[in-house]
Amino acid sequence: MSQEVVTPSNVMDLGAALHNMDGDAELLREIVEIFLDTADDQIAGLRQAIAAGDVKTVAIDSHGMKGGASNFCAGAFVQAALELELLAKDGSLEGADALLDRMVVHLEELREVASYINWDEVAAGHFA
Repeated sequence: MSQEVVTPSNVMDLGAALHNMDGDAELLREIVEIFLDTADDQIAGLRQAIAAGDVKTVAIDSHGMKGGASNFCAGAFVQAALELELLAKDGSLEGADALLDRMVVHLEELREVASYINWDEVAAGHFA
């Protein structure tokens, strides 16, 4: 099984994200940084809520993380968070740990990509 290469284009859609921010690359960069700075605490909170069987908190917190990542079009992360949110809204946490683990994998991909994005190039509209 081959591992997919992590690139900005398969982790987040920079063009769409920049469009969402009305072309403001600095705002986009700030939103990505804030999300990444707070994500570990949010993931830890989700892990605790899952362990406690707290479906309401899992639904609310996964919804919040989904919304945050939606701002910069991080499709795979958003999808995993959505699945966790819907699972919890249905009153179940069966499989929640696996979904949270997927979110963590996609979070690490986001961190990797964010570490090498040239924001000046994004502002100029030059990105992969």
